Amino acid sequence: MTGGLQAGVTVREPEPRASGTPRPAHAAPPRTLEEVYARHSDFVWRIVRRMGIPDHAVEDVMHEVFLVVHRRLDDYDGRASMTTWLYHLTRGVVSNHRRSRLREQRRLRLVDPRPSAAPDPEAHTSRGQAAAFVREFLEQLDSDKREVFELVELDGLPVPEVAELIGVNLNTAYSRLRAARQRFGQAVARMRAADGRSQRSQTA
Repeated sequence: MTGGLQAGVTVREPEPRASGTPRPAHAAPPRTLEEVYARHSDFVWRIVRRMGIPDHAVEDVMHEVFLVVHRRLDDYDGRASMTTWLYHLTRGVVSNHRRSRLREQRRLRLVDPRPSAAPDPEAHTSRGQAAAFVREFLEQLDSDKREVFELVELDGLPVPEVAELIGVNLNTAYSRLRAARQRFGQAVARMRAADGRSQRSQTA
C-alpha cells in the first residue's frame, strides 16, 4: 500500500497550526504550460485516478485538463497555490467527463439494454489484494472523509493545504481525517482477524 497506509503503521497526526503563525509562502508559480506539466502532472494524474476515472480514459482526461490549463494559465494570479488551482480545474474536467460518459451509456442502453459482462477477477497477488482492500474501504467512506483521507494519505498533501483545497476550516479537515483514520484502523483489524481465522482453518 502507499505511504502511511501500510497495515500496522501508525500515522502520527500533525498538530494544527497555531493561531497567528505565518503560513509558508507558495513557491513561485510556473509561467508556461511545460513548467506546469513538469511540476504537477503526477499530482493531476493521481487526482484523476482518485476521482474514479477508469484506466483506459485517464490519458484522455489528462489531455483535457492540460488543454484547460493552457487556455487559463494567464488567469492564474497566484493567490491560491498551484495545486489548489489545478485540483479545482481537474474536478471540473472530471465532472464533465462523467456527464458525457453517462449520456453515452444511456444512448448505448437504448440500443442494447443487455448488461455488460462482468470484468475478470483481479489477480490474487499481495499487491492486488492490498489495492482491492483500500479501494473497498474508500468506497465505504462518506465523500467528505474520503476526499480528505485520499488527499492526505494517498497524495501526501499537508492537512492545511487540503483544508484550503476543499474550502473547509482546518479543524474540520483534521476531524474528518481523524475519523477516516480510525475507520481504516478498524478495517485493518477486521481483515487481519479474518486472515488469522482462515489460516487456522487451513492448518486444522
